[in-house]
Amino acid sequence: MKKLIIPLALCVIGITLTAFSFISGTKSSADDIAIVIEKSAFIMPAAHRVYANPEALDGKYHLFKAKITNNSSETLEDVTVKYRIPNYIDWTELTVSGEMFPGQTLVVPCYPKFDTDITEKTTESVEKAEIEISWDDAEEDDIIEEDFTFKLTNRNEYVYTGIKSDEISSWADMYDNDALIACFVTPNDPVVKYYTQNLQEKLLKGEAASVTRKPEDAVRFLGGIYEATRKSHMVYSGTKGIPKSTEDVQSIVQQVRLPREVITGNTGLCIELSVLYASVLSAAGIDPVIYMVPGHAYPGFRMNGQYYAIEATGIGGEGLGNIMSAEDAYKQGQKQLNEFIQKSQAGDPRYTIVDIHNVNAQGVTSMDLKDNDFMRKKVDDIVASWSGSQLNRSNEGHNNIRVPDNRIRTSGNALSFSIPNGWQTMMQPVPQMPILTAQVVAPDQMTTASIYDIPSNTSQEAMNTLTQYFTNFGLSLNYQSNGNSISGVTYSSNGTFNWVGKILKRQGGFRLVAVGAPDYMYNQNSGIINQVYNSIR
Repeated sequence: MKKLIIPLALCVIGITLTAFSFISGTKSSADDIAIVIEKSAFIMPAAHRVYANPEALDGKYHLFKAKITNNSSETLEDVTVKYRIPNYIDWTELTVSGEMFPGQTLVVPCYPKFDTDITEKTTESVEKAEIEISWDDAEEDDIIEEDFTFKLTNRNEYVYTGIKSDEISSWADMYDNDALIACFVTPNDPVVKYYTQNLQEKLLKGEAASVTRKPEDAVRFLGGIYEATRKSHMVYSGTKGIPKSTEDVQSIVQQVRLPREVITGNTGLCIELSVLYASVLSAAGIDPVIYMVPGHAYPGFRMNGQYYAIEATGIGGEGLGNIMSAEDAYKQGQKQLNEFIQKSQAGDPRYTIVDIHNVNAQGVTSMDLKDNDFMRKKVDDIVASWSGSQLNRSNEGHNNIRVPDNRIRTSGNALSFSIPNGWQTMMQPVPQMPILTAQVVAPDQMTTASIYDIPSNTSQEAMNTLTQYFTNFGLSLNYQSNGNSISGVTYSSNGTFNWVGKILKRQGGFRLVAVGAPDYMYNQNSGIINQVYNSIR
């Protein structure tokens, strides 16, 4: 028996060591994990919101995609992927995969969220992205660390395509990034808003007529922008920038001045003038478009299913002939548009259109810009150069594009209010709701003031009538009143709208004036909302 004890013990020890060896040998290490990084060569600060949004253009734009494959024989628990960009983005967790089975592949995209001050970046730089992959029970030596460099352009740099120049084989390749030009269209820039308001008041002598949805009124506004640039002696500074052919690789990257810089610098390339027009049109509530053709770009708008255009470069410049009148610039734009339509319908890929509000809806939104007192003063100087001229109904001057003054008139009626500069007025905007006399819309298209004239004997009866109308339109209305002051919330399939207002008896019934914004914008716009509310008399 004693002779068997030693062999038996050795056998047990051997089995134990073998089992331990098997267990420790199957523990996953970094060598068992394969990773492939698909990276972007550059990031444009102007488009930082697009890169941050996985829904924008179906997630086309990102910093990188990490393809991770578990080549071990073990299931990995809580596989964590995180990244950082030193000086810009701290360590950020991208995903945690609960279980990753042997042979399984995980694709992790990175949509980087830069701070908004990235749009103040005026120099190009090369930055590094660092990636770290870990999992439960991973030793420190097993944690996978990867990094790569990419170009971070300056805010004015627009890259027409992300495809390498030696791989460009078609016009579609050349204009691969055309939707991103919408990031340079900045209707919410305080300087652009200020310029637009001055154009509406000093040159067009009243509220912009675009909200009437009549093309002739919007064409007149288009001519107003042209006159503003002509009267300030703005110069078209040449044709460099727009690619002329697929071999024109030197035009793939272009420095594009922002609309505020075009205004205050009083000069612009064709693409820069187009972006300026698009910004002002958008600020005025008109749907802007930019037409891109070989070697050129020009602006216009879309309304009621029709397209319109103007030749913004008719103001003159390098090597150009006489300065066009607004009427001639519009005629030239329409001529070019007819050619554009013919070429486009024939399937010529060189003729492309960027519908700004359409791509905005797909997540391509403009950058935020801070107000600038110096630029506002420059705008004041430019406005002075207009000499107080009016784009009126006469045949004087260079612009014969006409529109009636559609400013809301509330004097003499119970409850009127002061319309802020730049707000657009619609009379009887909803024929199916005759009690809605007028609606005034802020440039952001979010904040609105509405006037309701409701036949009734009491304010309660008036509100009941309003509630019934809202119900007929699929809306739900809740409100509270305190004297003639009233506040409420309107619910719809599109979200929640918060508002405040005043109600008062007038001849034949009651008038309600209400001003508000969607709930997610209400606090942000509370200053202007209170301003309008306090002006109700």
